[in-house]
Amino acid sequence: MLLEILGVIALLFGLFFCAVGVLGVIRLPDTLTRLHASGKVATLGVFGLLLGAALLMPSTSLRLLALGLFVLLTSPVATHAIAASVYRRREVLEELGQEPEPAEAEETFQVDVTAALSRSRIQDIIEAQERALRHHTPDIKRPGDKE
Repeated sequence: MLLEILGVIALLFGLFFCAVGVLGVIRLPDTLTRLHASGKVATLGVFGLLLGAALLMPSTSLRLLALGLFVLLTSPVATHAIAASVYRRREVLEELGQEPEPAEAEETFQVDVTAALSRSRIQDIIEAQERALRHHTPDIKRPGDKE
């Protein structure tokens, strides 16, 4: 009887944190704060649900422990990957001289990252080659050099 009461309390705890996580994803203004809400709060919610299920169904405890370990290992990695992607996209927008879209339209905005990076990389390579040529042979005049 006590295990059943504790199981139901753990399920309600997990359900509460899952609901708060969903509410945070809906209400928070930008991707990084939404990611914080979903990553931190949902992990607590999943662990509450798993603990409640383990208390109510002791025969599945080993499987639930394995599932909890899987969530514990993969959730931070997924959260970090999404955050790094958002950060890189903002850097590319700044490099292109564009302003990021407002928070409401952030998910629908797309940037051709490959084209932007290839243009900037090619220009960097050309400039580096020109500097190397000037450094190794300063007496040769090249087009574009000042007189």
